[in-house]
Amino acid sequence: MSKNVLKSKFEKEWEGYDVVELPIKDIWASVPIAETLLGRPFFENLKKDIAKDGLHFPIMAVHTNYVKLERAKERWGKKIRELPFWHNEINKHKKLIWSVWGGSNRLEAANQLGYTHIDCAVLPNIAKAVSLQKIMRKPFNDRYYK
Repeated sequence: MSKNVLKSKFEKEWEGYDVVELPIKDIWASVPIAETLLGRPFFENLKKDIAKDGLHFPIMAVHTNYVKLERAKERWGKKIRELPFWHNEINKHKKLIWSVWGGSNRLEAANQLGYTHIDCAVLPNIAKAVSLQKIMRKPFNDRYYK
């Protein structure tokens, strides 16, 4: 299979964080797809926008271990997806997985559009990624969030 990268408008860095391309298959999306948002269609419109205009911001990815994902699940409960099962008790502190904490819908849209890789801003932790979500949403407030 050939590599097909969904590039963002930020080639090397975003907000001081490195932007790297990662294989979509290696990234766990933390939240389920939002088919609707505020009572309006969301996911299909997002996918059409990406197909037409590309990816503006990179998704926000954190390279984290299973223990930290368990803590996030305890905090947010059903708001985030069931955790991936890829560890055992010996390596749950050591083995890392890429998880997205700003861009789960964009990740799935890229996958459905046939991309194999996507630009990711590498964030140091989940809390930092969550705190930056407003910055990514701001240019699209009128289109999606009002």
